[in-house]
Amino acid sequence: MKVKFFWKPLLWLAFICYGLFMPAQKLPSKPFLSIPHFDKMVHFSMFFIFCLLLFRPFKKLDFKYYLFAPLTAIFFGAVLEWAQRTISVTRSSDIHDFLANATGIFVAILFYYLFVSERKWEILF
Repeated sequence: MKVKFFWKPLLWLAFICYGLFMPAQKLPSKPFLSIPHFDKMVHFSMFFIFCLLLFRPFKKLDFKYYLFAPLTAIFFGAVLEWAQRTISVTRSSDIHDFLANATGIFVAILFYYLFVSERKWEILF
């Protein structure tokens, strides 16, 4: 079955869900190393990695991977922000979180194109 190609992005998506739906009281009360907007960097990083992990499975399936990987990541970024707002009683979301997700996805497209695609270490993804 073709789902086996997606084990890495699905595992990463589970990690994203855990982070986004963790109760607010379990999050650190002080920002990590006092870095401004650290939470936006976390959103950027989570979806940057998620999009990178989606390229290879779509490529193996001979799909238009430069279209489907980012669209899938954007879809999940939007759905998870909506779910965080509507389901979680201790967490919230805002447009800036989604923009950080989308920026991570856009940078992942560029990174994959410039540094990963058709190179030996593409197999890592």
